Formats: sequence, C-alpha cells, structure tokens
Amino acid sequence: MSSPKANIICLLKILWDYSDGDNILSMKDIKSKMIQLYGRDIDRRTVSDCCDALNLAGFDVSVFKENKEGYYLRSRLFDTSELRLLMDSVYSNNTIPAKASADLIKKLQKLTNVHKSKSYTALTVCRDNMKTPNKETFYNISLLDEAIIKKKKVSFIYTEYGFDKKLHQKGDRRHIVSPYSMAVYDGNYYLICVWDGAEEPCHYHISKIKDLHLTDEDIYPLPKDFKLDRYIQNSVYMYGGKPEQIKMRCHKYILDAVIMRFGTDIHISNNDDDTFTAILYASQKGMYIWALQFLDTCEILEPKSLRDEIIKVIKKSPYNN
Repeated sequence: MSSPKANIICLLKILWDYSDGDNILSMKDIKSKMIQLYGRDIDRRTVSDCCDALNLAGFDVSVFKENKEGYYLRSRLFDTSELRLLMDSVYSNNTIPAKASADLIKKLQKLTNVHKSKSYTALTVCRDNMKTPNKETFYNISLLDEAIIKKKKVSFIYTEYGFDKKLHQKGDRRHIVSPYSMAVYDGNYYLICVWDGAEEPCHYHISKIKDLHLTDEDIYPLPKDFKLDRYIQNSVYMYGGKPEQIKMRCHKYILDAVIMRFGTDIHISNNDDDTFTAILYASQKGMYIWALQFLDTCEILEPKSLRDEIIKVIKKSPYNN
C-alpha cells in the first residue's frame, strides 16, 4: 500500500485490533506498529489528519487532544456483552456443526480487539457431541429462506439417527412441502411447513434435512384465518397440532418452570393449598411430553382426552411392574 491514502486504512486497522479505553495507544505506539505491520513511517500530523478523517467517516476515535493520553477506538458495532451473547448463541446452537461453530467464533472475535478477544477463550461447548454432523445445514437454512420469500415448494430427504450414531434416510420417499417459516427452539432450527391438503403445519428438524432442492411449484396456501406466529408460540417442544386450551394443577414448586416454558401470556390462579392452576394454549402432543416430565408435581385437568392419554401411559409404564 504505497498510496498516502492507505495510511487511513492502516491506522484504522491498528486502532481496531489494539486499542480501547483500557488500552490507549501513544503516538510512539502507533508509529511503531505502522512500521512493524505495514512498513510505513508516518509523522504526527498524518496521524492527526487520519483520525479526523475517520471521525468524519463515522468512526468514534478518541484523540490525545481530547483525553490527554493517546488514541483509541471508543465504540464499536457490538460492545463486549453483546459480542459474548452472540458467541454463546453460536456455541449453544446444536444446528451449527462443531467446525462451523469454531469458524464463526473466530470471525466474531475479529469484531473486537486482541485484548478483549482473549477473554472469550473461556467459552466452552458444554455438549459438543450434541452438535449436528450434517454439513448441509447452513445451505439448508439459506435455501429455505429463499423458498419462503419466493413462495415455492421444496423437496428433500429426511433423516434419523441409527445405532451407529449416524444420520440415515428415513423412509424411501422424498418430502415435498410448502415452507412457511423457520423457528429456533432449544438451540435447534425447525422448518414450519405444510403438506398439500393439510389444514395445519408440520415441523422438520432442519439439521436432519438432506439433498434439499427448490422447486418451481407454488406453495400450498394456508387457511386465511390461520395465525402462523401464534401457532409457533404455542408449539411445545416444536410438536405440531392445533393449539387447544390446557388446564392443569401444579405444585407451587414448579411455578418458575411453568413460566419459563410457557411465558407470561398464561392465566395463573393461586389455590389455597400448595398448588396453582394454570390455563394456557398448546398442542396436545407437546403438552403430553411436557406433563410426563412433571408427573409428581403436575396434573392435567383438561382436556379429558389428554388426561386420559396420560393416565393410560402411566398404567402401561414398566415402573408399575
């Protein structure tokens, strides 16, 4: 970079990589790094002019005249807590393969300086073996996004894990569906879609989708009065099914767990004993799985069909033998 204009880019890179409010660079530091990293010998006036140009362009550079210490980049696109939240999200997202997670983290670390990036090395994938082995996942998300925007059907092979702990094709046919949305739940991406002739959506785990193709066929329309956002919010564990009113009596011990799972948009009444009654809307399939986890502290009161199904499985449980 022989052009004098390159001084601005070089200075920005130095400020970006090495400075912040706790690591202020002196004029000597800047001149030294300019020579060491870029082989450029610049004077004080050039540094001052470059800082003025960077501030004019929208970068927030604090200068010696202002702070009486030196030069540093005062603000960035993401602060430390925001960047850590993004990295945590990458680590905890099971849909992102392990290698892709590591690559994304390295890219995110470039959004801060070398001093701050060291603090992120303490982050560890708690369950790396939960990461998907499907390398097509990123491509799937991108292509599904395109299909949803263009309102076109997609075709794919769906897979499941075998005893060898690898993904294998489930069934012997391709799935052709109308994609409507994607949802993130417990660190996993799900495709919300509709089969032709169906009255309500179904869900597919995106990391289990392989050989995905965009078709030229228009999507099958949902009923005009169907509220997709509401449907997704009421899907417990991403199980499909029409949301129904669920009434249950729970021990106060699990009040926090109930609100954490179903949110604050539920009706709760405090009973005289050590229980409370909750009324919410969710699919029976999802509630069935949830209620089985809390058999000793939760009793489904309504609907009767769900209550009867839980009683049936309790009676058939091997623990009763």
